[in-house]
Amino acid sequence: MKFLLYIFAYINLWLIARLPKRVIFLLSECLSFFIYHVVRYRRKIVFKNLRKAFPGLPEKEIKAIAVKFYRHFSDIFFETAIIHFIPYKRSSRLFTLKNPELVNDLKLKNKNIVAVTGHYGNWEFLSHFENLIDYRFVAIYKPLKNKYFDRFIRKSRSKYGSITVPMNKIARTLMQLQKDNILSLSGFLSDQRPIWEHIQYWTSFMGIYSPVYLGPEKIARKLNSAVVFLAIRKVQRGLYQAEFTLITENAKDEEPYVITEKYVRMMENLIREEPAYWLWSHDRWKFDFEDFKEGHPNYKEFSKTG
Repeated sequence: MKFLLYIFAYINLWLIARLPKRVIFLLSECLSFFIYHVVRYRRKIVFKNLRKAFPGLPEKEIKAIAVKFYRHFSDIFFETAIIHFIPYKRSSRLFTLKNPELVNDLKLKNKNIVAVTGHYGNWEFLSHFENLIDYRFVAIYKPLKNKYFDRFIRKSRSKYGSITVPMNKIARTLMQLQKDNILSLSGFLSDQRPIWEHIQYWTSFMGIYSPVYLGPEKIARKLNSAVVFLAIRKVQRGLYQAEFTLITENAKDEEPYVITEKYVRMMENLIREEPAYWLWSHDRWKFDFEDFKEGHPNYKEFSKTG
């Protein structure tokens, strides 16, 4: 059954990828209407998150952001679905890099790079970095339960030469690349909620006390990598531009949590530029600090430093 579902989806996506852009945009509008008004996909979560993040915003403006988010969410679905089928010459016009000189300078200093970003704009275009910078790009992914779709996603993200690595093997992979004298730039999507067992650090995010990932900082400090923030902005419908901002050239020189705090503030500022382009459908603030304080095994360690 899983294989048949995969074949059905594959054929339809192959056909959609061959449609004119205006037709794909029309299909996206239809999908947006369907998931917002008919299916009401995660509407309670989206509105709950928006009200938490923007408590002083009138309900009319909250709704306007939500509607625009669902439109963008539908665009992402089609863009991600068809990127596997279109040639680089076409897809490269959809995604550009504003300041490659920043990472070029780091390469001259023989620095590996940890790039922290979030679910903003369209993060699936990260696979293009292998052709945009003179680094081996390492794409981190979470394996899917359906092995056919999992293989499809891995193949799509590595079609231009990127190395795709499961989350639980990323540290080992980066250490091996460093040992082999291969300079790498690894992309971490670090803005979502950590799983309960792995929570180690809390901070204010969008004005809400939130658990955040420490993985990118820990790996960067271990390898003494440079760390950059990567903003992927939606320039116009179907067009994105990436921009690097340096956080540190030498992660080991930074005090604990400084890298994470800088990243979180940059992520906040990016979201506030255009809120509709962040992934509001994720239940980001599901966990409460009081529950963490009462029953989490990491609380004692956190209370020493938090």
